Formats: sequence, structure tokens, C-alpha cells
Amino acid sequence: MNIAAYYFPNYHQDRRNLSFHGEDWDEWKLVREAKPRFPGHQQPRIPLWGYEDEANPKVMEKKIAAAADHGIDAFIFDWYYYDDGPFLERCLDEGFMNADNNERIKFALMWANHDWLDIHPADGEGEPALLYPGKVRPETFEHICDSVIERYFQHPSYWKINGCPYFSIYELFRFIEGFGGDLRETAEAISHFRSKVRDAGFPDLHLNAVIWGVQLLPGEKSVKKPEEMISLLGFDSVTSYVWVHHAQLPNFPISSYRSAMLDNLALWNDAERRFPV
Repeated sequence: MNIAAYYFPNYHQDRRNLSFHGEDWDEWKLVREAKPRFPGHQQPRIPLWGYEDEANPKVMEKKIAAAADHGIDAFIFDWYYYDDGPFLERCLDEGFMNADNNERIKFALMWANHDWLDIHPADGEGEPALLYPGKVRPETFEHICDSVIERYFQHPSYWKINGCPYFSIYELFRFIEGFGGDLRETAEAISHFRSKVRDAGFPDLHLNAVIWGVQLLPGEKSVKKPEEMISLLGFDSVTSYVWVHHAQLPNFPISSYRSAMLDNLALWNDAERRFPV
């Protein structure tokens, strides 16, 4: 059994964030400026290691050591790539891949192909502005395939299942939108991706779908259920992302952790029953 943890890399400076939020911005700013919202709410939370830059290899070495020492086998990095290029890539490209101890833990990519909205911070008023659309053109996906095979899959620490590099897609419906909502064209693109992976010397690709993003497209008639889409497109596995997508927290300000855990265990059982992979 492998234990993998998602890693959201917004705790370093990125050119997009700097252009939008201003000089020196990263998500640590939200942590530092957090305010208590009810009596007894402990904010701000101060990290024991301080507000460190995750794009620094020495900082990432501490994270790798802490994870590996406590039973984590892999980091699955939230990996962003839009039609106009990458986002939040420095944590992985500069931090993890240059860390002296990165052989201690595996890593993989979860293509976070969702719309990037102006929610840092969210003001709760109206619809947040769309900054970067998650839907990408077919030619962008072709470039993504070539890039991940060359830059990441070949790395000795890349996570593989039965020799097949693990690659996950966050919003399946958004991915299909990039092919005009055409399931046949989407399946052909996935098949082409697999061919590229095999040509690079791997047995195949292990393609994962995050079931939070599995929904039917508006007007979709050829597929009756989302689980059919998984089979038609040839995914190897399904998973989920974060507990808050599935568990309700009905009691403000404090809800039971155990209750949230049980909600997610129920989700796992339901997914095992519904999905053929």
C-alpha cells in the first residue's frame, strides 16, 4: 500500500500572483492576516517553521524528510497549465526537483484544470472574477502530454503503478469541454497520450480521474451516468480530492472530525460500488 498526500503549491511567489496581487504576494499573506471569526477561534496560526518559501530546495528537503519519516510515500502536486502556460510550478520545478533528498519520496501530478477565480481572499459578495479558464485547446493538451513525459515521468522519483506513470485529471467535464464536448475526440486524445507514454519506454499510463470533477456536460445524451464516462474514456482509477467536497459540517463553529471521517468512508464505499475501476 502507498499513502499519497496532495500538495497545493501556493506558498511561493509566482509571476501571475505578483501581477494580480502585487509585490511579494503568496498565500502566506492570507495566513498571516487571518482574523478570529468567533470566540475561541485561534487566528492567526503561526507555522512552527515560519513562513518559508517552498520553491527553496532546502525548505523542500525539510518537507520531504517530515513526510517520509511519518509514513507518506508520495506527494501528488496540484499542477496547473493553462492555454497561456504554467502556474504555480516553481515549488515542484525549483524546490522538489532540486532537493537533495527527493529520492526519499515519490511525486506525481494532478492536473488542476479548474477555473482559477479571484478568491484569495474571497469576499463572499457575488460571483468572483474568472482569472484563468481551466478549459484548454486540444493543442495545449498535446503540449502538456509531451511536457510531462519529458520533464516529469522520466524522473527517478516519479510515482508509478505497475511501472505506469500516475497522472490525474481534476475536472473531467472541463477536460472534455476543451474538445468541444465530444467524447470520441477526448478518448482519442487520451489514447494518443498513452501511445506517447509507451513510446517513451513505459508499459502504459495510469490515468486517474478525480470523481469530484465527474459530471455530465450540459445537454449530454450519449452517456447516462458519470461512471459510464470513466469506462468510455479508458481511465484506470478514480479518487477524490478533499474531504470538504463530500462531508457536511452542520454545526457551527465546531463540527465533529469523526462525523466528517464517516461521511468520507461512505463516499469510498459508494465509489467502489459505482465505478468499474
